[in-house]
Amino acid sequence: MARRYCGDGGLARRLAASNPALPAPQRGRPVDVPLTMLRADLRLDAVRALFPADSRVRLGWRHWVLAPFGEGSESWKFVAALFTGSERTVPALRRANPESPRRAPRRGRPVLVPEALLLPVFRSVPATGPTPRPTPAPTRTPRRPTPSPAAVPPATPGTAGEGAPGTLHAAGTTLTYGKDAEGEYAVYRLRRGEALYSAVVVRFTGQLHAADVNATAKEIARRSGIRDVSAIPIGYPVKIPLDLLLPRYLPPGNPRRIAWERDQERLEQFVQAVHAADLSGVHVILDAGHGGVDSGATRKGVWESVYAYDLLCRIKHDLERHTRAKVWPTILDRSRGHAVVARDVLKPDRDQVLLTHPRYALDNPVLGVHLRWYLTNDIVHRLRKKGVPASRIVFISLHADSLHPSVRGAMAYVPSRHLRPRSYRARTRGLGRYREYRDHPEVRLGRSFVTRSEASSRRLAGILIATLREESLEVHPYSPIRGSVLRGKRRWVPAVLRYTLAQNAVLVECCNLANDEDRRLLLTAEWRERFSRAIVRGLAKAFGNRDGD
Repeated sequence: MARRYCGDGGLARRLAASNPALPAPQRGRPVDVPLTMLRADLRLDAVRALFPADSRVRLGWRHWVLAPFGEGSESWKFVAALFTGSERTVPALRRANPESPRRAPRRGRPVLVPEALLLPVFRSVPATGPTPRPTPAPTRTPRRPTPSPAAVPPATPGTAGEGAPGTLHAAGTTLTYGKDAEGEYAVYRLRRGEALYSAVVVRFTGQLHAADVNATAKEIARRSGIRDVSAIPIGYPVKIPLDLLLPRYLPPGNPRRIAWERDQERLEQFVQAVHAADLSGVHVILDAGHGGVDSGATRKGVWESVYAYDLLCRIKHDLERHTRAKVWPTILDRSRGHAVVARDVLKPDRDQVLLTHPRYALDNPVLGVHLRWYLTNDIVHRLRKKGVPASRIVFISLHADSLHPSVRGAMAYVPSRHLRPRSYRARTRGLGRYREYRDHPEVRLGRSFVTRSEASSRRLAGILIATLREESLEVHPYSPIRGSVLRGKRRWVPAVLRYTLAQNAVLVECCNLANDEDRRLLLTAEWRERFSRAIVRGLAKAFGNRDGD
């Protein structure tokens, strides 16, 4: 285990000392591996999961002190051991952060780990964002000169791969840039086993839906001189127009990328970590997409609404059995109730109702969508009136998407603050019958709230996605957490997220029904139970329960 998780069999005694109750590893019992003992790649993965606001900057690593294991769990020694590999660098860390308290870093504030002190795995992450204000270099530890990012020279006409100016290395991806008669482009060279649809279109443009992916692939193929997308040689230079690229893949210095980086910087300031052992005092509003006359996405007889509801029942059961969270379902199947059933393949039915006052039989999809967020907001209003902090209210909506068949795995959507209104009142006929609408017909969303909500929701989504990965459940490999749905060039936030008053709001797409393997797994009760327990463990981790059970 020491070789596998720490990268060094010689650490076996230290690993055993961290598990005094276990004389040897035992099946079915967890083994604690201290963060500061993890091998390089696992350490980086753990940091990204536990500290989603952390970022690589040009002077080193900016670490946000969130104390995920409770008050006092982040000391100078902990930060030094985690990011530099040695507690002996504590004096140098303190000198690099003169505004931080000497006793311990201040929770909710950033700490700069200088470039010269970083472990190689953190130094290998590409720097992004504007350069932070320099701090005095340690007097005893020589600082390695930090290379400034290569400036992108003026683009010149040419073919892909022939003197393309500028290079970007991001997340193991190398892009070069150039310009031809049609404008600026990025060049990516296909590797063995990669396809134009998934390795280029889905990854670099963010498109997911079949028609959009196919149309974009066709445009990129034309631009790159590719006649047969199924027979592209390894190493072939694929041209991607810059206006199709996601901001993170644009050249350094590009105005759209700079604006995106600054936006991420601002969002980090609103990250709020909340701790609640066993989810005590946490309220989870659970929603399952569609239902009634709206079956949602359907593929080969599989209805999204049926299996999303099954996940809701399982998550509700596991939360109530293993935690102290209070669960508020928005929907009920009248013939099944909220019972967990052991069957793999579930029978489609339209027996679901929203738990509004009076109940709504879901016979109009538009009215149903609006009533979901009115119901959610009504629950939030009542909880806030009882003194429940907004930070302890969670909204999770469960879905199964239908995307391009090459796409696999779970995704999470959070509400982008840029796509939410200041106020909104639905005008759909029939809303006036329901108490939830009559009590609060208009939702008001302040600027501070939508920013705090996006930050909190992104943090929660990051932990949920990381927990799914830990459980070996398939996760979408490229940008699995998104602030909006992308169709063509249009972006929007789903209504249940756009108008919600829940500070922590995540829409989870458990899988892609159009992918044969994803759909096969969804049709097994064992997979659905694993997925549901991973969501529960993720919620427990997000609110500070170390063991997550």
